Amino acid sequence: MKNRWHAKTSAELDQLIRMVHVDVPRRSEGRTKDHTERYAMARLLAAIPESRLSFPLQLDHDDRPDFMLSAGDECIGIEHTEVIPGNFAHSAFLREKCYGADIFFTPHAVLGEPKKKGAKLIAEIEADEMGDGWCGDSFERDWAAAMLHFIKTKSAKALAEGFNRYARNWILLYDNWPGLHLDFRKAASFLQELLNANAPHSFDSIFIIHGQELCEISDQVTFFQIP
Repeated sequence: MKNRWHAKTSAELDQLIRMVHVDVPRRSEGRTKDHTERYAMARLLAAIPESRLSFPLQLDHDDRPDFMLSAGDECIGIEHTEVIPGNFAHSAFLREKCYGADIFFTPHAVLGEPKKKGAKLIAEIEADEMGDGWCGDSFERDWAAAMLHFIKTKSAKALAEGFNRYARNWILLYDNWPGLHLDFRKAASFLQELLNANAPHSFDSIFIIHGQELCEISDQVTFFQIP
């Protein structure tokens, strides 16, 4: 993305978001971190109510954290990450290269799974085994555990030397965790329970993009539609 987005008014922000190229190419067609960051930030700014933002607004693309949002007199650091298992992302790349069938069983993702070589993934794609399924709300609980893992990983990074801290600090998760159709509200409530039960993290607000919805978890759980 460009290093800086700037809007003097909410109308300018709406126009800027409409003009931003947010198409994310397939993994086999040159997708980069820049594509996913641009998409995620545009969706975040489009979904947050105007009352939550002050103007003039300026978004700078940086590192440690990934973004710095100046909204009026407030500075907010935003760390971004795509939530997807590494092996699943590699498998998606291989499927786009015409390995396996167009319709297939979605694998049961495992947190912390060791990285697999391409030949191993191709063999699994072509075998297309059903594997373990889900019952009840087990997928929502698995999803919540995955989100917590990524939040804790980024939280440790945010506390390390050289990471810039601001008056407010957010994390933005772009959810691509594989599985069934997700009950987003139930899953977010499970995640909030896990966050409350675990050691404090380093973010004031956690934002999660799931399809056309945005969830914010802070003191409570709030959902926004992404226009």
